[in-house]
Amino acid sequence: MAQGNEQILVEIEQMLEKIEEGNLYQVLGVAPDADQPNINLAYRQLTKKWHIDRFSNVDLGDARDKVQTIFAAINDAHRVLSNPQKREEYDAENDDGPDIGALLQAESAFRRGKNMMKTGAHKGAFESFKEACELAPDEIEYRANLLYTEFLLTEKNDRGEVVSKKRAGEIFQELDEISQTLSGKDWLLGFMGTVALGMGQEKKAESLLREASFINGQNHDVKRQLRLIEMRKNKKESFTDQLKKFFKIS
Repeated sequence: MAQGNEQILVEIEQMLEKIEEGNLYQVLGVAPDADQPNINLAYRQLTKKWHIDRFSNVDLGDARDKVQTIFAAINDAHRVLSNPQKREEYDAENDDGPDIGALLQAESAFRRGKNMMKTGAHKGAFESFKEACELAPDEIEYRANLLYTEFLLTEKNDRGEVVSKKRAGEIFQELDEISQTLSGKDWLLGFMGTVALGMGQEKKAESLLREASFINGQNHDVKRQLRLIEMRKNKKESFTDQLKKFFKIS
């Protein structure tokens, strides 16, 4: 068989596989949101390519029936997708909705990340939250936890402040945007307060942390950060008192 004929047979098998395993949009090679002009254009191009007369000079053998099957499938796809009512019915029947398995895996990864974060295994928590976000990218709670653990893993100085504030600022900004949707969440305010504290913004940090504590006085992470702020205040006051005493004595 000539090389050109062999290539045609390969294309026939590939198109049949697309018809058997794909949907009507894939048969025509258009996106699910394609408009009618694009659907019609794709249809015209395919009918021209797969019309049986095009193969009149080709020895198809048993593949001749396959070409007719392909041509019929193209016509069927266009018939449905060019009719608004039939297309709507087809879309409704073939809308599988969310991937439940993926959502369950995401939830499992998220819970695993939360447990790791409680034990201080921030690297493992980050990886688990990353997995959860990949499986369920629309879950902004997962995203918030991923951002927070990324912050916890950033390099910090002896005072616990980030060495480079650029990324920390971006993390805070995104957490702030998330808080516009997830309003009134003590854990999220706690995240933001901790990030602000890590950037050396103690007043902003204290305000956020106290708001979080007001919502949930049992948030131990928030209470710990507030104690840290109080310790720093007392240390500053003690140092100031020592200076006053020194200059008074002098």
